[in-house]
Amino acid sequence: MKKSGFLAMALSLLAGGCCTSQIKLEKLPDQQKVVLWHGYKRHDFVFEGHKAFIVEPECPAGDGRWSWCAIWPEAFVERVGITGLLKNGYYHAHIDVLPTAASPAGVAVMKRFHDYLVSLGLTQKVNLIGMSWGGFFSLRYAETYPGDVAAIYLDAPVCNAADPDAFAQKSRCVTMRREFQLTQEEFETSLLNPVNNLAPIAEAKIPVLALTGEDDLAVRVSSNINLVVERLNSLDYPIEVIRRPMWGHHPHGMDDAAKIVKFHQDAREQR
Repeated sequence: MKKSGFLAMALSLLAGGCCTSQIKLEKLPDQQKVVLWHGYKRHDFVFEGHKAFIVEPECPAGDGRWSWCAIWPEAFVERVGITGLLKNGYYHAHIDVLPTAASPAGVAVMKRFHDYLVSLGLTQKVNLIGMSWGGFFSLRYAETYPGDVAAIYLDAPVCNAADPDAFAQKSRCVTMRREFQLTQEEFETSLLNPVNNLAPIAEAKIPVLALTGEDDLAVRVSSNINLVVERLNSLDYPIEVIRRPMWGHHPHGMDDAAKIVKFHQDAREQR
């Protein structure tokens, strides 16, 4: 751990109130609802018409660090390391922008949500968690705003808006074409398709950890994460990939999420 990270945590503990929130939660909308979520306080509110929430760690790290699950915020929470990060002092956030399919308009909402949380005291750089289609949202955000991202965890991720797979075409690509107002052929070369615009991630040296199920029939690795790996390698920016043979799309995460949590912790200390 860098001295700055250790010092921030030490000061938090000495402040007498390891359990005192370090951000201005009182500035959340008055109509917020507080619920218990996996043993932590979750503040539910509405941001620009979108359902959103922020979860408080019991003992904040003191520097406003946070994670952000783009899509499926209730799924595999422990297996993808979210509760582990909360135990390590991270706040955790989500905003429901799924209907936007991460179009430019949707990513703009994500940016305003990010900036709003930063204004409350969270750090500029966030640790992104992208499960399935959430991978597409995470990559789109990181490629558009690389300066906002500390790390990206991708889990059986959708990465390619031009995925030729029949299931992909029926289940998500039609929505992407509608929201982006692009054709299949246009997506094949468009920089709005994450697999075509990985340079900002490589240039910003954003750490990426990917977890795959090699027998995934819902999001095929050959036309999604494998393209990301291949193209980042061509940019001299290899990433870590944990490949699981004879594994499908679910379950996301790992029985022991310690490796995922360590990835996020290490990435933040390095940045």
